[in-house]
Amino acid sequence: MVELRCFTEKEYHQFFKGYISDPLMDPVPFVYNKEQISRSYAYNHGGYRENYAHFGIFQDGVPVGSFQLKRMDPVSKKCEFGIILQNDLVKNRGIGTEAIRLGLEAAREQFGMKTVIGDTMGRNKRMIHVFEKLGFTLVETIPGSFELPGGIREDRLVFEKNLEEV
Repeated sequence: MVELRCFTEKEYHQFFKGYISDPLMDPVPFVYNKEQISRSYAYNHGGYRENYAHFGIFQDGVPVGSFQLKRMDPVSKKCEFGIILQNDLVKNRGIGTEAIRLGLEAAREQFGMKTVIGDTMGRNKRMIHVFEKLGFTLVETIPGSFELPGGIREDRLVFEKNLEEV
């Protein structure tokens, strides 16, 4: 069973101890640093980020991902979201799709959002498939927006979902 809920600091560390960056998105390997992760936890969970909500993604009680609602605008009722999964062992199993679905529900029901925006690199076919499966619409392509090591540029694809249609 997939659930979204706040991380405890211990769970946050557990998640990052097993985190392996996706070379498709970030070719620089992640190295766990206890102090850095403690600072990140405090920043993300200590109320320092106004208009953000940070959730852990749990599969059968084990932390396997991180989901954020970002830049929630109480006037326009729009926000963005971000998601990372721990490693390849939890990808392609529907966990991310279910976490996003739960996050959309939270955006609408807990925070009153009407529109959610997500983006990805043009090369991230998995995420594009998830956007399409969940009913997002491609609203913008920004050529060369992502800069990768070696001077490689990648398009940013921006998707939007109207939560009033859910």
